[in-house]
Amino acid sequence: MIPLAKILSYLIVVIVAAALLAPPFYWLLHGVLDHPFYRYFSRVTQVTAIVLLVPMLLWLRIRSVAEFGLRRNLHPARDVFSGFAIALVPVVLMGVGYVLFDVYKLHSELLVGKIFRIAGTAIVVACIEEFLFRGVILGLSARSFGRWPAAVGTSLIFALVHFLKPSRRADGSLVHWDAGFIQITRITEAWPSPAVMAFGILSLFVAGMILALAALRTHSLWLPIGIHAGWIFGQQGMQWVAKFRVKPPEAFLPWVGPNVVSGAVPTGLVALGALLLTAGAIWLYIHYVSSPDRDRSP
Repeated sequence: MIPLAKILSYLIVVIVAAALLAPPFYWLLHGVLDHPFYRYFSRVTQVTAIVLLVPMLLWLRIRSVAEFGLRRNLHPARDVFSGFAIALVPVVLMGVGYVLFDVYKLHSELLVGKIFRIAGTAIVVACIEEFLFRGVILGLSARSFGRWPAAVGTSLIFALVHFLKPSRRADGSLVHWDAGFIQITRITEAWPSPAVMAFGILSLFVAGMILALAALRTHSLWLPIGIHAGWIFGQQGMQWVAKFRVKPPEAFLPWVGPNVVSGAVPTGLVALGALLLTAGAIWLYIHYVSSPDRDRSP
C-alpha cells in the first residue's frame, strides 16, 4: 500500500507543478508559439510527469524492472511489431467500414507530413503510458493485491485518467499565475455527453485489460507497447484521412459514436467489437507464439 500511496503523491505533485509552471512557459513562449493556454498546460503536464518519473522510482527504491514483475524479453522486436499489426488491422477494418457506411467522409486533401507526427506520437505515448501503467502501477499493484485484481484496478484508472483533460475554453489575452489551477477546476468542461463518455470509459477499460493481459502473460512491456502504438497510429491515421460526419454525434449509438479524448478513442459497440477481436488475436499470439516459458529467461 505504501508504494501506491507514493504513486498517488507523485501524480498530485505532477499536477500541482504543471499548474505552477504552465503560466511562465506561456509568457516565455507565446510570442513564438501562438497556442492557447490549455495546450501549454497539457504539454507542461506531460513533460513534468516524464521529468519527475526518475525521482519517483528512486523514492520507491526501485533497483530493477524485475521488481515490477518484468523479465528479459528475448524477442522484443517480434513482440512490438506483432502487437502493432494485431492492433492496427481491426482499426483499419473498422475505419473502412465507417467510410463505406458514410459514418466518416474522406478528406479532399491530405497533409503528407502529418503521418510522421502521428507515428512519433504513437511511439512516444505508447512507451510512456505502458511504462507508467503496465510497468510501475500494474507491477506494484500486483504485488499488493494479486495479478487480476490489479489488472482490473489499473485498467479502470487508465480509463478515467484519460478524461482528466484541460478545458479548451478560450482564456482571452491575459494569463495570470493561477491560470493552471483554474484549468484544473475546468476538467469536467471537456467531458462529452454521459452516453458517449460511458462508451469511452468502456473502450478504454477493455483496452487497458488487453494491455494488462499482454504485460502479465509475457512479463514484458514490448507487446503492450506495440499494441498501444498500433491503436494510436490507426485511430489518428483514420482522423487524418477522414472526418466523423454524423450529426448529432450520438445519432448512431449504441453502434457507433464520436471519438473522445482528442479524437483517439472510438465509442460504440462496433469499436468494442474491434477491441474484442484484438483481444482474441493477442491471446492466440501469446498462447502459440510468445510463450513466456519458451521465450523468456529469468
